[in-house]
Amino acid sequence: MSPLTLSHKNTVFLTPLAPYNFDATVHKPSYFPSSDNFWEEDNYWMTMLWKGLELGLKLENSGTIDKPGVKVSIYSQKPLSKDYLNGLIPEIRWRFNLDSDISEFCEKYKNDGSLGSVIKKWQGMKPRAADSLYETLIIYIVLQNAIVRRSVQMLENMFNKYGKKIEYDGRVLSTFWEPDKIAGSSEQALRDLKIGYRAKYIMKISEQFAKSEINEFSLRKMGREEVRREMLKLYGIGPASVDYLLFEYFYFYGKLETIPPWEQKIISKLIFDKELVSTEEILDFFRRFKGWEKLAFNYLWEDVFWRRKHEPIAWLEKEIRL
Repeated sequence: MSPLTLSHKNTVFLTPLAPYNFDATVHKPSYFPSSDNFWEEDNYWMTMLWKGLELGLKLENSGTIDKPGVKVSIYSQKPLSKDYLNGLIPEIRWRFNLDSDISEFCEKYKNDGSLGSVIKKWQGMKPRAADSLYETLIIYIVLQNAIVRRSVQMLENMFNKYGKKIEYDGRVLSTFWEPDKIAGSSEQALRDLKIGYRAKYIMKISEQFAKSEINEFSLRKMGREEVRREMLKLYGIGPASVDYLLFEYFYFYGKLETIPPWEQKIISKLIFDKELVSTEEILDFFRRFKGWEKLAFNYLWEDVFWRRKHEPIAWLEKEIRL
């Protein structure tokens, strides 16, 4: 099937709350690669479904960490109305975390013995929720109990079956799909894509979103514990996934409560230079960053994956298995 060509373009300039590190926020080397986005220094391309339309976004760094600016080009098949764009801009601001304030964290821990050098390197790095909540949950499900290579294959199989290809700004990228596309399919059709037991979870969650049982925009206005309770109602989503969501999607930077086995191995080596230390020892280490525990963890985590982009890290490669 030929890709959809997005020939119409709108451009807006957005100002994030400083400090804002463009590259370290839009691109996460710790995430597995997928064909719906592409990054190079100071530029990020991604596809987006919004109000029934396939869009191509290109974000360009147009400022500095202390005086940030982001140029956003929005590509579409047909001209977009002013009302449509006015509704889209706040969503882009949310997804790329332009408005949360982490200046206290950067200032408070810039001289910390464990974190200071990493903050100086990545000051202004924030989590971001580039995908919708539904799309994020699909990614979490294909990550369950699988090596990275296998997760990549599962998601790409789903892109090819349920998504589309779009072409804009000289790139061809995949799109996600609306939840009702899978809800109207079958569990067997999903299993045929070699995603195993995850087919049941993806079908159930797609049905929940297709029936509008989950409203991510209402969730964004809730407190941490309220969001946690609501997310645990989702089929096949456990406490570890919810903890990821609280940080990566809803931007709660405080409590660090769970350390999944994969992260336990990497953090044990990274911080303690040991094969494996207890989760309690790791949690105790991060308690010194009260109110910012998840963000502190994330700075150390992303730093090692950024280093891996420039130099092989043998012990880390064994864990990633891409």
